[in-house]
Amino acid sequence: MKKLPLLCNVFLILLLSVVVSSCNKEKQLERKLHKTIENYIAKDLKKGEQLDSIVILKIDSVSDFHFVKYIIKPVIDNRIEELSFINFHLSDSTIEDLQIKQNNERKINELIDKITGYETQLNNNQLDSNNLKYYFVSVKVHTTVSQQALQEYYGFPITPDFQIYEIKDILEE
Repeated sequence: MKKLPLLCNVFLILLLSVVVSSCNKEKQLERKLHKTIENYIAKDLKKGEQLDSIVILKIDSVSDFHFVKYIIKPVIDNRIEELSFINFHLSDSTIEDLQIKQNNERKINELIDKITGYETQLNNNQLDSNNLKYYFVSVKVHTTVSQQALQEYYGFPITPDFQIYEIKDILEE
């Protein structure tokens, strides 16, 4: 009869060690992501601006499929809308405006080709929905500029090796 309580104790100790280990890994991941974001933001601070704190609101694991569907596709769609809006408000009467329109149309066509390729991959189930492609980290950043406290919300796609994947990189691939 004494073996049963001993087995229960061993099981509880093992379970507790797994839980503690898991919590430590999550905290370690959060610290690495926080440091990556802190370094990134610190590089872009304007003169007189001070970084007060970064609060991680949420960390999502993002697969190839989800990255294309929820990050790449909306970014490209927004850029197409932005370029179309610019073209709509340019005149056809100046050479400069016509050149800008032509350049924007070329960019729009390239983006449409990209989005078509991504949509084909999505529709044909060519993208893995189980792999870890990125961490998408939502944060609130507190800064001070001229003694005025500011807060802004950001989302960062970060690779498993802790590199921030910038939106401009998505558009230029």
